[in-house]
Amino acid sequence: MERFAAKAALRTRIKIALKQLQCSERTRQSIEVTKKVLAHPKYASSRGIAVFLSMNDEIDTSNIVRDIFDSGKHCFIPRYQESDGHMTMIRMHTYEELESLPRTKWNIPQPSKIDQREDCLQTGGLDLILTPGLAFTNSGHRLGRGKGFYDKFLITYSSVYKPPYLIGLALTPSIVDSIPCTLNDFKMDEILYDNLVNH
Repeated sequence: MERFAAKAALRTRIKIALKQLQCSERTRQSIEVTKKVLAHPKYASSRGIAVFLSMNDEIDTSNIVRDIFDSGKHCFIPRYQESDGHMTMIRMHTYEELESLPRTKWNIPQPSKIDQREDCLQTGGLDLILTPGLAFTNSGHRLGRGKGFYDKFLITYSSVYKPPYLIGLALTPSIVDSIPCTLNDFKMDEILYDNLVNH
């Protein structure tokens, strides 16, 4: 229980720090992190890429999403169910198709449950997952928002298919020295953030 309380306290602290980050600074950091992603050898060599569609307190992934389509790669985005914590990644074919999707309560485009599209849990095909998180350590530990969507998904996917490479994308207030982890917490292979920023 102590670990859960520590996670909750850390989530609260990071959310406050992210709220205090100015929009212009988020934009600047997003541009720098986007450059790092697009220049990354794993990005270049990956065909199937899953990417989160960002909220206001996350790295803006819109230009990464556009590049995935422009590069002829396969773009997968999350579809999650609040009711049971189930999440999968659904393939999209164009940016316009993605933009026309219904929106979640967080104003994020998401395919509906009855929308019949390629589901990576049925077909595999993920080489790289660009992963969100509230907090990360430089060694790859991740703190999500507490719903366990990504951890459950990664356990399910990796039990059937080759585990994809995991890159966490972070704004600088999300980089911390340590995170209280549990056995079900997946570790990222790498974290990308603007580490040249002045604190």
